[in-house]
This record gives sequence, C-alpha cells and structure tokens, in this order.
Amino acid sequence: MFKGIYFKLVATYLSLFIVIVLLISFFISSIFYKEFTNQVEEDLLNAGIKTNALMERYYNNDITKEELTAWINAMAYISNLKIYILNPDSSVLHQAEQSEAMSIDTQLRQDILKVMEGETVKRTTSFSLDENRLVYVGIPLTYHDQISGAIMAFSPITEIQELTSALIKVIVVILILVILIGTIAILRVSVKISEPISEISDYAKRIGKGENVPDVEFESKDEIGMLAKSFNEMKRELAVSEQMRRDIVANVSHELRTPLTSIIGFIKGILDGVIPVEDHEKYLSIAYDEANRLKELTKDIVDVAKIESGSVALNKENINLNELTREVYTEMEELVKEKNLDFIFEELSKNIEINADKSRIRQVLINIINNSMKFTEKGFIKITLDKIENKASIVVEDSGVGIKEDKIAYLFNKFYTANNYGDATMGAGLGLNIVKNLIDLHGGEIKIESQVNKGTTVKILL
Repeated sequence: MFKGIYFKLVATYLSLFIVIVLLISFFISSIFYKEFTNQVEEDLLNAGIKTNALMERYYNNDITKEELTAWINAMAYISNLKIYILNPDSSVLHQAEQSEAMSIDTQLRQDILKVMEGETVKRTTSFSLDENRLVYVGIPLTYHDQISGAIMAFSPITEIQELTSALIKVIVVILILVILIGTIAILRVSVKISEPISEISDYAKRIGKGENVPDVEFESKDEIGMLAKSFNEMKRELAVSEQMRRDIVANVSHELRTPLTSIIGFIKGILDGVIPVEDHEKYLSIAYDEANRLKELTKDIVDVAKIESGSVALNKENINLNELTREVYTEMEELVKEKNLDFIFEELSKNIEINADKSRIRQVLINIINNSMKFTEKGFIKITLDKIENKASIVVEDSGVGIKEDKIAYLFNKFYTANNYGDATMGAGLGLNIVKNLIDLHGGEIKIESQVNKGTTVKILL
C-alpha cells in the first residue's frame, strides 16, 4: 500500500502543502513582529527627542525641575516607557517615576558608550530590567550642541509577544482547517489519478494471462485520459494481433500440410504402383511444383525473420529501374498469360536510375505481381514506370476482386491473408509484409488503393 502511486501522491502533495503553509505562516508572523518592533523603536526615539527638548528647556530655566519631572513621568506613563537620563559617567541623572533601578549589562554598557560618543542606538534584547523582552533606544543628551549625557528609553514588548502568540494560535487553527480541506481535495485528485492507472495495470496483467478485458472508462482529456485511450487502442491492436497469430498457425499449417500431403500421396502412389507408369511424369511434375511452393513459403518465413531481427543488409548500387522491371516483366509474362490476363508494361519515363539493392527490388516486384495474379481472374495486370519529383514511381494495377476499405490498413501485417478481405485463400500472408519492410529499408513509400470487384493499385516511390 505504502509503495503505491496513491500513497506517494498523497504524501507528496500533503507534505508540500504543509511546508508551504508553514513557510507562509512563518513569514507573516516575522513581518508582523518586525513591523511592530520598528513602530516601538520609532516611539522610543520620539520620546527620547522630546526628553532632550525638555532637558534643554530645563537648562535654560524655562521650566522647573518639578515641571520637567511631571512631563517625563506623564510621557512615560502614557506610552508605558521607562526613561533614564544618564550623566557622562553613566550614573542616573533622572528617571521616570515608574522606572526601576537600571541594571547595566555588558551589551547595554557598550551601547551607552556609543551614545555618549554621539551615536543613536536601537536594540531588542532580553535585558535584565524585567523578565520580558525589551526594545530600547539611546540618543545623546545635547545642550548647545555639546553631549552632556545620554537618554535611554525602554519599552517592554509584552504586547507584541501576546499578539504574536495569539496570531500563532490563529495560524495553527487555520493550518489545521486548511490541511483538512486540502487533504480531502488531494485525496480526491489522487484517487482520480491512481484509479485509472491501477485499473490499467490490473487489465494489463489480465491481458498477459490471455483474458479478455473491457475498455478502460475515462472522461478526462488530460494525460491520464490519453493513457487510458492509448491502452484501449493497444488492447484492440493486441486482439487483432492475437487473431492474426491464430490465423498464421492455421494458414501456415494449411500451407505446409497441403503440399506435403500431395507430395507424399503422389510418391506413395508411384511406389505402390497405384499410379500407372504413363502418369508418373504428370504427378511428379505436380509434386515438383508443390515442393517449390514449400520452398517459397520457407524462404518468405526466413526473410520475415531476418527483417525483424535487423540482419538484412542491403547491397545498394546504381541500377536502371526500367531494365530491371523489363526483366521481371519478361520473367512473369508467361505465368500471367496462362491465366488469360492482359499483361501491360508502360514506361512514362526512360532510363530511371535509383540507388538500391537490385535483388530486393526484384523480389518486391515479383511479390506484388504474384499477389495481383492470385486475386485477378479476368482483365489485366499493368505495370507503369514514371519519375515524379526526382523519385522513381512504380505502379502495379489489376482488375481483380479488390479489397474492402476497412481492411487495407492491415494488408502489410504478417499473416494477414486474402481470405480476410476476399474469396481467395492462397498464401500465408507474408508477401506484402516483406514488400513493405524492404521498401522501408530503402527509405521509400508504398500505398495501396482498392475497390471491391474493381481492382487494386499498388503505388511505390523510391
């Protein structure tokens, strides 16, 4: 379970979700804390400036000491500050009433010295004045542009700590709610992603065992939907391939058994004396033809195996396609005419030169013509040579039984035989597969066009 895609999706999404929410919460609380302390520092600075102004008025005898004390105490009380006015030796010259005795630690002592030298200091620290964190600001006490001491203003940040704690609690509550809502959403998304994949995996195992399975149902048009669609298409193609595999067992068995039976029967009849001596030549001739058919079938099976294993090496050379086609035409002419068919050879372009394996192109032409002969009982077979856009064009046209349109796409598949699309049942269905593979090896193109009862046209570009 914990190794499945469902668990991995949930764990990944949820972890990422929690990390993002925590980071956002951290940044929000940090920004909130920083803004608040900046505001406190600004208030302390203003309090220090006002205190310095009061001290100048006091030095100028504009206000009495009682008035000075009253102003400082009021300001400290209203703003919840602790204000200390220090002499140059760091002794306390004056402090607000509510201010406790100032305990000076190392850091504060260093900051006071900086203030005495004319710097303005701002700091947040855990100072021992009380147990709360403090923000303090120190500014020089000046009179007639001379530094005569230091003004230190302190403010506890208890309020910001309380607000931050409250904010953290709110964030935690929101985080829990968001995680719950997010988890539900993630679970739903994960189920939608993992269920089709699990279903496809289960179906694939069942197909591997030879079972028939229904199509994977899908509604989405995303990658999961595309995967399900591809799986359904693959399943249908496998069904076709499986049917073809069964057909080949039947077809090849028939193709092998029929001639072998004939050969064995004729030879046995001759040996047993059942066949008269005067008929020996006739039946031996039939046995010879059947043996040749077995030879061709075996050769085709070997060729398919070599092509699929990638062990076919083309011996390319510059050849004259017109001469080669004319040789094939002459070789096949008598066989075609024996079926009372017109055999036409038309050269629209002369001296067509191609770089190809001569024996393989011969094999292609012979296979296509033989195929036309099998399924043409009357009419013609026509070969046309031409040159189209610097490519050699070979067209073999016949007036045979034709092929159903929905079957044309399967013609180049192994063991797809004539009985799949017509009445004839001759052959093991390897010829066109070999032709297609040889044309592909030459970097060419082959296309078949056909109409039932009107004929078939094979077009090749090299």
